[in-house]
Amino acid sequence: MKKSLAIIDLGSNSIRMNMINVRENGGYSIYDQASEMVRLSEGMSENKMLQPVPIQRTIKALEYFKQLLDVNGVTEVHALATAAVRNAANQELFLERIAFETGFQFRVLSGDEEAYYDFLGVVNSIELEDALIMDIGGGSTELIWMKNRRLKRAVSIPFGSVTLTERFQDIKPRKKRIEAAKKYFNALLDAFDWIGKVEGVRIVGLGGVLRTLAKIDRAENGHSIENMHNYRIQRPDMERICARILDAEDGTLDKIPGISKKRADIMTMGIIPFLVAMERVRPPEIRISGNGLRDGYFFETHFSENRMPLVVENVLVHSKENMMRRYTFNERHARHIKKLSLEIFDGLSTAGFEFQLADRKILSTAALLHDIGTHIEYYDHHIHGFYLILNGRLEGLTNGERISVAYLVGSHREASIKNRMIEFESIVNREEIQRLGCLTILLRLAEQLDRAENGVVEQISVRIEPDAVVFLLHAKQFPELEVNSAQRFADRFEKQYGKKLKFLHVTQAE
Repeated sequence: MKKSLAIIDLGSNSIRMNMINVRENGGYSIYDQASEMVRLSEGMSENKMLQPVPIQRTIKALEYFKQLLDVNGVTEVHALATAAVRNAANQELFLERIAFETGFQFRVLSGDEEAYYDFLGVVNSIELEDALIMDIGGGSTELIWMKNRRLKRAVSIPFGSVTLTERFQDIKPRKKRIEAAKKYFNALLDAFDWIGKVEGVRIVGLGGVLRTLAKIDRAENGHSIENMHNYRIQRPDMERICARILDAEDGTLDKIPGISKKRADIMTMGIIPFLVAMERVRPPEIRISGNGLRDGYFFETHFSENRMPLVVENVLVHSKENMMRRYTFNERHARHIKKLSLEIFDGLSTAGFEFQLADRKILSTAALLHDIGTHIEYYDHHIHGFYLILNGRLEGLTNGERISVAYLVGSHREASIKNRMIEFESIVNREEIQRLGCLTILLRLAEQLDRAENGVVEQISVRIEPDAVVFLLHAKQFPELEVNSAQRFADRFEKQYGKKLKFLHVTQAE
């Protein structure tokens, strides 16, 4: 282990902490998290003074965080404060008290810095070219225009779910309160002419309010995926969910599945910035990001230390390489299986066999990570790999693609895992699982053709005959073990592709 560090984000509503391990080889992973709802901006009103009760709640939460850090032996701590502290008239006294009572030295981020770290957190973990990134916190709302995976414009507006709730709480009835808040936030957005230039792009939502909207959608659709990162909702569905919240009576929102009691009182005003932005931008789709400020700050720190670009070139490639560094398995064999799998796939594709658009990406990812489960145990390592892919942070894929990759990893041995896919039928149905069989057999064949894990089959070419597909195995000597192993799957190949499978040895001279 190279080092362990912690990043604390003190927001207006919640205080959160990530504890991260960084390995000698550069692999990194979050190994613990903590979150406490402290409502630091509560009661600040127009005098901008942090109040005694929220301050005490914050100190208590930080003392708890300090215990966690001490237990884990973490000494490198990056403590960041955002809107509530940034806007506080008694900021200096507050920070001095925090330092005295807890030992934490907080850095107060500007609105631009907060937006920038949000951008880094999203761009390095969701594969998108253009988007309007929106982070609704308790005391501020950040809007970031991402174009060609670069930050083009950004703004931090000093109103969020808590401050909007307090500002309009005296307006009765509920309908007029909502109308007044929407009118107010619309007027704030009028000051930024670039907002009109992002019409039609996707919105990527950060923060507890927007994650809650996704949880409502998940509950309605019965999706079994717990990881909300890169969760996708079509605009009509999001409009319906927001209308459900706006139409509810005061004090009843916690009855909606997905809304916690702790967040129910700020949900109505909390979605106002998003509603206004959605009405202006009219995105075809909304995505939820589980990554934000803390992740973006880590990326800047970690990438800078390792002299890497702050924006990764390819999210999926970076994520796969990070997983390779985190887990112990035969990397040379894994990369060779990826090579052989794609040579077979490309040969079949060129010969006219039809595949879906994402199939090559799914096969490539599964082939590279097919033995990841051996990190836990060789026996049943395909099952261990299945769960690691499902529950690990493999970025750059949709939930459907990630489940498909997990299925291939779990199926690269002969034992079937179809019964384990039942809970994911709302995302990857049985027909799709049957179709994935055409990729599963390619992965199985590729692994058998490197049975000794020594790369004896250096390359595979594909030739199509009237009644057969011929795999031309480029090797210095006849790969008897590999051919005998692969031959066991020839009948399954014929079932999937409608042609017999033959193997032909090609020497280097040929």
